[in-house]
Amino acid sequence: MESITLASLVSVVAVLTFMYSYIKDRYESGKAIGQLEQRVTSLESDKQKIQDLINSVSEIQIQLARLEQKIDMRQ
Repeated sequence: MESITLASLVSVVAVLTFMYSYIKDRYESGKAIGQLEQRVTSLESDKQKIQDLINSVSEIQIQLARLEQKIDMRQ
């Protein structure tokens, strides 16, 4: 009878250890996914800022071209 309870105790400890490892892995995975989501959000924000700068530079180039045309017409 004592060997049955010892085997049961070992089984319970094994199950608890497995559950602990599983929960810990899930928590760490969730934490890592959260960090990745933050990085993706940051990259998307940076991408939008770069796109805004590109658009600004393009508008400046267009304005410069118009100014050059006006200067050329006056000469």
